[in-house]
Amino acid sequence: MKRLDCETVLEQLSEFIDQETRDELCEQIHEHLTRCKDCQVKVDTVRRTILLYQAGSTTPIQLSVSAHDGLRAALAGAYGGEGESRG
Repeated sequence: MKRLDCETVLEQLSEFIDQETRDELCEQIHEHLTRCKDCQVKVDTVRRTILLYQAGSTTPIQLSVSAHDGLRAALAGAYGGEGESRG
């Protein structure tokens, strides 16, 4: 069986997650994921993002205080603010 590189896995990620890939390619991707932690994280992130998007309109997401504070600090750092509310 041919080994896939990360670029090929990422190119096929949408079809893989939607389970539209050929069986052979699907097996190759699974094999790649067993040995590539970076791609495992990317696939997991995409899957979770899809699930959150699908549930987002009906289910509010509750963040822990530490997650909320961390997100606020990250946004403040990215946008040059100090995390204060702007109204």
